[in-house]
Formats: sequence, C-alpha cells, structure tokens
Amino acid sequence: MTTGPTTPSLHGENLLLPAEPARAFAIYAFRPPVTSSKCPASALPSALTDHGIAVLVLDLTSSDTTPDGDIAAVARAADLLARRHRPPELLIGHSAAGPAVLAAAAALTGVRGVVTVASPAPQSRASTRVPVLVLHAPTDPVVSAHEAGRIFAGIRHPKSFIALDGVDHTVSDLHQARRVARLIAAWAEPYLPEPASVPLADPREAVVVTDAGTGHYTQRVTVGHHEFTADEPVSVGGADGGPNPYELLLAALGACTSMTLRMYADRKGLPLHRTTVHLRHDRVHAKDCVQTEQRIGMLSRIRREITLEGPLTDEDRQRLVEIADRCPVHRTLSSEIAFETTGA
Repeated sequence: MTTGPTTPSLHGENLLLPAEPARAFAIYAFRPPVTSSKCPASALPSALTDHGIAVLVLDLTSSDTTPDGDIAAVARAADLLARRHRPPELLIGHSAAGPAVLAAAAALTGVRGVVTVASPAPQSRASTRVPVLVLHAPTDPVVSAHEAGRIFAGIRHPKSFIALDGVDHTVSDLHQARRVARLIAAWAEPYLPEPASVPLADPREAVVVTDAGTGHYTQRVTVGHHEFTADEPVSVGGADGGPNPYELLLAALGACTSMTLRMYADRKGLPLHRTTVHLRHDRVHAKDCVQTEQRIGMLSRIRREITLEGPLTDEDRQRLVEIADRCPVHRTLSSEIAFETTGA
C-alpha cells in the first residue's frame, strides 16, 4: 500500500513528517486480510501529520505473512525510528496488522498508546501494558465489527472504542481520514509528552534592539549576524529609516506563513510554485469582528491575503489556507503570551 507523496524514507519505510516539530512519532502498520482483494490506499497516515504526529508507514503486504513475522517487522521499525529520531509513542495497526501492534507494544519501551483500525482480533489474549483505542466501522464488509468487540473484551483498561460510521475499510477518503485522525489525536493527547519548549541555544541568537543614535526613533536591530533598522515614518517624527514595529510584526507573520506553506507543500508533494502573502494591521470595534466573542472596546485586526501559484486543486488550496493558521507565529499571536520584563 502507498500513501501518496512522502518525506524521506527510513530504510524503505515511508516517514511522513508534520510541518512543525513532531509532538509524537507513530508507526502505522498495514496488512490487508488474505481474503480481501486489492485495497485502495489509506489517507490516514498523512492526515495524522496535520496533528503534529510523525508517521512511519510500515507496509507489511510483501513481508513474512506469519504473526511472528509481522511482530518482528514492527519491532525493527521501532528500532530504526529510535536510532534516527526517537522511540515511537504510538503504534497503529490497520486491518490485519492490528494483532501485530498489540503484541509488539508489550515488548517495546516508550510506547504510550496503541490504536487498532478495522482489525481482526488476535488469536490469543493481548497483554498490552498501555492504553488501547479500538476503531471500527459497524458495516465494514472486509473485517466484521464483531472482531472489534473481541479485541475490546480481550484487553485491559484503559481502553476505548469508537465506531467509525460511514468509513471504508482502508479509510481512503481524505475527509473521513481527517476525521479519524482528529479522533486519534484527541484520544492520544493525555498520554503524549508535553510539547517541549525550545530555548535559545546560544545567547547570541537573541534579538537585540538598541537606539541607533541616527534619528529620533531609529533603532538598530541585531539578530545573530543579521542587522537591520527599524524606525517610524516622518509623519510621526521618525526618519523612515526602516519598517515600523507593526510592519516588522506583519513581516514575521507573513514570512512564517509562507515558510510553513512551503514546508507543508513539499512534504505532501503539492505543486505549489510560489506563495505571496499580503498583510494589513488596523484596529476595529470588537462588536464588528465576528472572529471574537468580545463585544466591548477596540481590538487589533490583522488581515492576511494569500496568493497561491501553481496547478493546485481547489481542495489543495483550501487545505493550504487552513495550514496558514497553524504557522508558529500565527499560533503565538493568537495565544496567551507570558511576558517577563526586567530592568538594569
């Protein structure tokens, strides 16, 4: 089975990376039942990357068909992932690969959760030591939903079961895959490590702003070995020697937006040729802004218009616009910020 365009492979397995640093790593193993015909590709692995989960896709179709062979393949993939990145926190077994991930989880360190999708029950009772989520469509024509009940009955708590109404066996529909990915991400959230804060590796990488001494408001901005000027326009007493603070803020958001879309397009194989971001900042009455529940006073508004060049489908364009809201600077601006100010 293939999952479409991928990021660099890991000894033959396809490693799909999110646009941002990965919150968690997962192994997604798939094997169709021997009684089924050729299955369409699943859209689930790529949909999981939208939630910060890096996914190593393990296709068991052409490997050893014995249960022990599948378990060994999952263990080898986990070892490769640990040596290249870190041990997988999630194991996802789709279709006939479900029993393999349930068995492998008992022997692997670092696994925080196991998910089975449209899977048959293992031949013997699973001895997992981690939470398990069982996902199955009630009308799955390939693997009976009765198997999901057997899996659920044979594992210990904590365990959860969700019925995937209207989802085909391989979760090949993109919209349904996004829905299933949201369910997995929400279920896994309490078991995943907290997102790591990224401190500055070197004090020299800090942004330093100092009075340039060449104008009333002119500032010299130093970022590492980069240096530029910030100023105010002549109309408010500046020398117009550089962009003003709000223009720099918009520039940061625009640059981050365009970079994020480029990373996402490259990893998904989308034919995005060029991105142009136009931004404006103003202040509006809160009651006139539908994006907030605030109804009193004034608030800042940033208007962002994104032009995407390339032979993209309407769905590609819509998804890229959605991804723009997930760029790190956008998230920083739209979340509560803790300021720590000291003086000397």
